[in-house]
Parts: sequence; C-alpha cells; structure tokens
Amino acid sequence: MAEELHAHEMRESESREVRYPDHPPRTESELYRRTHKHLTHELNLPCLVCGKRQPETVTETHHYYVEWAAMAAVDWIRFGELAQNFYNPQTGVNVGMAFDWTEVRRDPSIFVDSAYNMVVLCAEHHRSSTYGIHHVPVPEWLLQAYPLNGFQFLEPEGK
Repeated sequence: MAEELHAHEMRESESREVRYPDHPPRTESELYRRTHKHLTHELNLPCLVCGKRQPETVTETHHYYVEWAAMAAVDWIRFGELAQNFYNPQTGVNVGMAFDWTEVRRDPSIFVDSAYNMVVLCAEHHRSSTYGIHHVPVPEWLLQAYPLNGFQFLEPEGK
C-alpha cells in the first residue's frame, strides 16, 4: 500500500506587468475556428492536465507557445530556429519543421492559430485563478498533470 504523502505549504504571491504590442481587438480567424473544431470535436482531445474530454466537460483551446496578443512582437525567424526542438506537448508533433518561418513572419496567424500552437484544456485548467495556465506559473501548472496518489500541488480555492 502506498504511503500517504504529507505536504508543507510554500506561500507565493506574484504580481507582474505583462506587456503586449498594441493590437486590434481579438477576433477568431477562420484557421482558429477550424483548429478548435478539429482538436475539441473531431479528435475530441482531452484536457492536457486532467484528461477530461467532451461530453464530460467543455474543452477549450489555448495558444501554447505564442499568445495571439504577442504575435506582432515575436522574432519569427529566431522562434523558428528554436522551434526545431519544440514539440506540441499534447500531440507530440514537431513545431519547427512544419513551417516556412519567413512566411510566418509575413502572417504570424498561420502558426499562432494552428494546431501546432494549441493545446486542449478544460475551463478549470485554462482560466481558473487557482489552476489555470493563465494564472499559474508553468512549472506548478504542469505538476497538476501527474500527481502521485492524487497529491494536491495547488491549494484549492477558498482555503
């Protein structure tokens, strides 16, 4: 029988300003709509963290490597060089070899809204202030995907 794990708390409080280049209000591109439908409905991929999928939960897509709001400030040639060693963490597909990065520099949305830059998440692991990727540092966020014996890495809301 597995020994119960005991926890000690480490209180963290983070505040930072994130800067994005000026951009128009976000709208869903046709590529994003197709990508979202393909990943969440046609493939019915589960949440990368908890494994829940539709119809058990509504799944969402998250821009993993580059957020939409940041795309105008990314050096796409440099990103493409680094991306030769990047893989989509959910599908395992290599990111760097799939694109002509000079074309991406001309139209970043062809990468940003593609399946190569997306992961599927449930609302809790996407947008929750306690468990979501938009609010939790990535190292702690990823730990939620592989706890031993249900160990709770992040303190539940309200505690």
